[in-house]
Amino acid sequence: MKNSNCELQKIEVTQRYEIISRPSDIEAHHWNEWLASAVDPGIIALNVISVSGTAAYDYLFYGQNVPRRNDGRLRDGVLKKYRHIEGLNWWCSGVDPLNDYSPMMWGGMKPDHPRRDLNKVLKFIKYEHPLRVPTRAFFLAVPDHIWESVAARYDLTISDEDRALGFWHWVWKYNISVVICEGAKKAGALLTLGYAAIALPGINSGYRNPKDEFGQPTGNLHLIPELQHFATLGRKFIICFDHDTKPETVQRVNIAISQTAKLLTKCGCQVLVTQWSYPEKGIDDLIAARGPAVTDEIIKLALTKEKWQVKEYSRLSIEAALVLNQRYLGALTIPETAKLILLKSVKGSGKTESFAAIVAEAIANGQPVILLSHRVQLAQAIADRVGIPYITEVRNSETGILLGFALCVDSLHPNGQARFNALYWKEPLVIIDESEQVIWHLLSANTEVKKHRVEVLNQLSQLFKNAFAPGRGKVILADADLSDLSPEMVMGLAETNVTPWVVVNNWKGQPWNIYHYKQTTPVNWLAALEAHIKTGGKPFIAVDCQKAKSKWGTKVLEARFKKQFPDRKILRIDSETIADPQHEAYNCISRLNKVLLEYDIVLASPSIGTGVSIDIWGHFTSVWGCFRGVAPENATRQALARVREAIPRHLWVAPHGLGKIGNGAINLKSLLACEHKRFQANLKLLQNASLIIDGDEININRTALNVFGKMACRINAGMIHYRDTVLEELGNEGHNIVDVHDNKIRKKLNNEITAQTNEVYNGECQDITAADTTEMTAAKYEALQQQRAKTTTERHIERKYKLEQRYGVDVTSELVKKDDQGYYPQLRLHFYLTLGRAKVADRDRKLGEKMLACKSAWLPDFNGGQLGLVIHALELFNIPNFIADDREFRGTDADLVQMANNALSVKWQVKTVLGITLNDNDSPIVILRRLLKKIGLKLKYICRDGTGERQRVYRVVDADDGRDKIFKHWLALDTAQA
Repeated sequence: MKNSNCELQKIEVTQRYEIISRPSDIEAHHWNEWLASAVDPGIIALNVISVSGTAAYDYLFYGQNVPRRNDGRLRDGVLKKYRHIEGLNWWCSGVDPLNDYSPMMWGGMKPDHPRRDLNKVLKFIKYEHPLRVPTRAFFLAVPDHIWESVAARYDLTISDEDRALGFWHWVWKYNISVVICEGAKKAGALLTLGYAAIALPGINSGYRNPKDEFGQPTGNLHLIPELQHFATLGRKFIICFDHDTKPETVQRVNIAISQTAKLLTKCGCQVLVTQWSYPEKGIDDLIAARGPAVTDEIIKLALTKEKWQVKEYSRLSIEAALVLNQRYLGALTIPETAKLILLKSVKGSGKTESFAAIVAEAIANGQPVILLSHRVQLAQAIADRVGIPYITEVRNSETGILLGFALCVDSLHPNGQARFNALYWKEPLVIIDESEQVIWHLLSANTEVKKHRVEVLNQLSQLFKNAFAPGRGKVILADADLSDLSPEMVMGLAETNVTPWVVVNNWKGQPWNIYHYKQTTPVNWLAALEAHIKTGGKPFIAVDCQKAKSKWGTKVLEARFKKQFPDRKILRIDSETIADPQHEAYNCISRLNKVLLEYDIVLASPSIGTGVSIDIWGHFTSVWGCFRGVAPENATRQALARVREAIPRHLWVAPHGLGKIGNGAINLKSLLACEHKRFQANLKLLQNASLIIDGDEININRTALNVFGKMACRINAGMIHYRDTVLEELGNEGHNIVDVHDNKIRKKLNNEITAQTNEVYNGECQDITAADTTEMTAAKYEALQQQRAKTTTERHIERKYKLEQRYGVDVTSELVKKDDQGYYPQLRLHFYLTLGRAKVADRDRKLGEKMLACKSAWLPDFNGGQLGLVIHALELFNIPNFIADDREFRGTDADLVQMANNALSVKWQVKTVLGITLNDNDSPIVILRRLLKKIGLKLKYICRDGTGERQRVYRVVDADDGRDKIFKHWLALDTAQA
């Protein structure tokens, strides 16, 4: 039975008269307080009593360790401290699962006039519990109709034997799901709705943390006995703590959830965590305000602990100083005292325009301004909109660099084009638009920033310290998806805690109709797109790749559309075309609203990403998105939002993403443990190579590493269920998702797009092979690499010369394709595993010496650059011997079986070091095949044995693909350099 009395209870509370009879031992205002929390009257009557006078002392001071005089009376100090309970209080206690479910002596008291907290003068202690008695949990007694309601929810029956033993024994016996909340009233409200709910007196009360008199741990964390009693194998626990907004409270609650969940999981329980965005803080308030249906939905959507943790990494929990609900942010009046300003507002709400007035005021006052981005073209466009020069334009600026500029974070170091030194930037105004993506780029990109990541982090640290120092300096972070991670990064690098001034704009704008193509491939999406174009449609098409080998990238789609629609004007915008002086898309990002009007079909890669606003109305008829999971899910949503007009969206998203970060974990501890263990192992190998190095002396920037880890977990979680995550977040933004039910099989179209891909890719490989590199030198190549504007011919020359230098052999189309498939790292690993084995220690030592010189390391980059640990692992699994001759392999070979057993016994280490996931049921042949793939070799099935069980026979292949010639070239180079 659901809470049929909910409406009646509300009437009773508001009009202050009783519809349901109140027991005489409960005061009216206590009764009404519980009713206002949506608790069934029968539950209140069984568990609550009003107490006052000296009788109240009996409830709190029954413990053996309560301070008493020799005559048994309480000490004067205790009497004075607890004098307030002589007034009216309500007392609540339930049954004791550890004492045959008899009434529990322990409970909780709420005085009408609470005492002050001596540690926090402005705070009152609302609830009292028995003094010097271990805290317990509330198992509220329930009337029969509530018991039946719980049974109905879980589709269970109640036997006569069950009734004799009681409700909570029945819950224990049948392994019924349990909701854990904080506070007895919340448990009462949940029980009223038919949930078996256990209440803790505090968020940390579900476990014990043994300590001695000096506060030092004396044992391991463990569940309190009654929770341990219910933590039976397979039981589902749903943790439903309050929805808090204060950062420090959120942090404490999250720690408590993590600890409780970890201990329950160890017992074999399934743990879920609730979340909600409604303003009501407690679940009882939520039930009273919004009814059972909302609560049912919240509990139904409870997340696993890992997914909940990842969700927390996407949340902005800091309380907003200014909450808006308007189309554009407009001018912002920032308090003089604010040092860190956070702006969270939907895409297209004018965040960048809001900076303009702030920047103008700063410049007028002579304050230096620096705007940081992660893409050059984007930085140029934003700089133009806010009225400051980009770094390459400062020569033509009247003030030069004196009053600041925009810059890509890749160049934020003394050797970059800005010759940046944060020490000279006093009281700066630092603006980071799209901060979440800028920070992720800084911590993970393989662009120029990878070579200088440690120095860029050091420069940022000093820059933020300068901004937070006394004076007018400020840091502004803005992002539609702003989370706690952005301010955590900034304050961590600054080594300063400030109170952020937060603006949240909840405007959602006009929702889009998003037509979702559910098929496993985008073929039907493409068919619908081409049908739309044939009928005169003018689409803006966003995809997440551009390479010629990408079947659904900008290059292939452009080539197809040019054949299919020769009369239409088509513009391809990607990282190549915007940097090609001979292409019509050259430098178009800052003038998109004018350029795009000239085209019927526009194809865009992630080069049109965050911060770009296409404010054109009445030109495009639709937006089409095809995303294979190359970029994080938030980048996918950003790409769909570049066109601001609310025209229909047509979307295909891959069910699962293509890339994962680190070891692919969505658990922060696991992901970072992988990096730390690799680092320690690499250090040990360097020490064995006679490099004197102490890991404790190396600064690994724990703040940045933690933010990296949290963002990586966030991305990894999104990649696992990529499609579902994208659709869920689009729905949260208020858009309408419409599934397109088109199951027609289009083999002809699929074959055509495959043929088009082959044509485009083969053509590009041939063009690279044919490029003339006869005049190229090392100096010219380096200059060409640094050159931002490049024609197609120059790009082909650059690529061919790179391949010539990399492999030392003639460049063929086949070599270009192999290089695209990751041939180089496989070959390097094979070379150092065999012919170049003696060079490994010296190679790694050079990187170690560089780290030692600057006393800093970025673990993901450093670990990725060291080969010794990977070589050591492959040798441990006997790979050099397995590939030494033209041997035949059978799954029953003794050395192969031994290798497989060794690998399976250290699965986690194999994942950590080699990035290979092994399962217990993997055969020796499967494991060998995965290990050989690391060095670009394969196992080929040859035949079966002629007798007995007729074992399948395999042989290692692909060693004769020309790599011997390449290895000889590399060996000669190493010898010459030595």
